Parts: sequence; C-alpha cells; structure tokens
Amino acid sequence: MTASSRTPATVGSKRRKQPLARRLVQPFVAPFREKQGGAALDECEHRQVDCGTCTLEFYLPKPRFGVGPGDPDTVNLDRDESFPESAGEKRTDHAMVCLGASNWNYSRPKFEVTRLLPIPQEPYVTVTAVWQLERVKNGIQLESGNLNQLEQYLRDDYYAFLESEGGDNWEIRKEIQQDLGAQGRGWSQEEIDDEIAPQLIAAPASYEVQTFNGTSWLRYCWAPKQQYPRALYYTCLVAPNTLLTVSFNLTEMVGSSLEHWWEPLLADAEALLQGTAVHGAKQLDQTPSPNAG
Repeated sequence: MTASSRTPATVGSKRRKQPLARRLVQPFVAPFREKQGGAALDECEHRQVDCGTCTLEFYLPKPRFGVGPGDPDTVNLDRDESFPESAGEKRTDHAMVCLGASNWNYSRPKFEVTRLLPIPQEPYVTVTAVWQLERVKNGIQLESGNLNQLEQYLRDDYYAFLESEGGDNWEIRKEIQQDLGAQGRGWSQEEIDDEIAPQLIAAPASYEVQTFNGTSWLRYCWAPKQQYPRALYYTCLVAPNTLLTVSFNLTEMVGSSLEHWWEPLLADAEALLQGTAVHGAKQLDQTPSPNAG
C-alpha cells in the first residue's frame, strides 16, 4: 500500500530548536556555516508494507539523484523466496528484500572559501538509505522484545562471518602468515600478531538501544578498519525469523571530513526513524500514527 506523498510532523520538525539569539543571526551566518544537502524530509513518500502478521510504515525521502526500482507493497514473511537479495558484506550477506531506498549528500557550506577555487567540489559524503527486511540465519528464532538476545545474535553473526574458515579475517591471517613464512626468518607469535592486527576487519563494537513509536531498535556502526564508519544501522525484530534494518550506507568523498557531516546524519536518521513504525496486526488501529503530535 502506498499512500499519498506527505510528510509526518515528526519527520518535518524533528531537528532541534535553537535558542532565540542563534535563530536571529542564523540567516546571516548560515551560508558560511551550514552544510548543504541532507535528506529531503519535506518531500517524503508515505509507504506501508503489508507483511501479514504486521504492517510496516515509513516515510521515504525523495532521492536527490537517480531513480531506484519499484518497491513491494506486500511481503510474505513465511516464504524464503520473499528474500531474494543479499544484504552485502556490511550486513554479513543476510538474505533480504528492499522495501525502499533513497539517497542524498552532505556538502560544504554555500559560501565556504574553497568554493571560490576553480576545481570540482565533491560532497563530503554520499548517503544511501535503505529500509530492508532480513531473514534471520540458520533457522534461529528470536524472542520478541528480547534486545539482549538480538544483540547477541548480531554479535555472533558478525563473528562467524568474519572469523570462520573462508571469512575475511580468516583469509587475512592465512595470507599474512604465508607471506611471513616465505621470508625465511623466524617470527615470534607476537610479531605475527602485530603484523596481522592492522589488517583485520572490525565488527561493530557497541549496540545502543533506541525507541521509536513503541518499537525498540539497536543502533550500531560498521567501521571495518576502526576509523571512519561506512554504515549506520538501526535493527529491530518484526517476527521471530525476520529483522527490519534501516541502513545508512556511507561513501566518503572528502577524506577526514567526518566532523562536518556526522551530526547532520544522526539528526536526519533520527527524524526518519521517528516516522518508521511496526504495527502488529491486532493493534494496528490502536498504535499512534507518526503524524500524532
């Protein structure tokens, strides 16, 4: 079901209200300080997806560039065929189905001095936001409302994906040990570990509980080299064998620019999660709408 395009109050007004003095000078300093771009929160498509046992509701911002494929209005959670895609390495190749996607940039302020230079000005970062359903692996059934169990599942899954035979970290260790062995000198285990450590891919280190519209989510980052994040995720459980993940995939175009776009990204992500709801079949009529003030 796709309702008419509109923007919920929670999406359009979620940005923090500034003090009066700051609001008065804002029009004069904004062109020199405010980052350009961001999610099109004032142009959202109201999406509802019937999943049988629940209905998913969210507001999809108009993409800033490109046009994606059509999105499903219904998904049968009981059929594995309903999850035809792979979520990719960042989400450990979970079988998934995309419910909707959007994109945007964060760029330099309009009157930043570098814009005067006769060279192309890349945005700081490109964001691709995706609402996706993921099938829980290995026939595992998770308990509704048990966030500790959900976190442990995510941690165990990342560990198995990276560390098991054939996984990225397993391959890194194997290759480096072979290279060191071919050098014909004796290496202590400590020296070997020191050579390997900087090359390993790091799993998400922490999971933070967030609650939106009565649903509890886990927020976590994919930062494979423990430096800049490559994705920001929000994951909740919609059925014992099905996850809903809202992913914000990040392609940094200007190095070492995290400080310029991370806070605007978190603000946009929170606003979009405020407009995302999981309605159980029995309480659909009783669950507050994202438009509720």
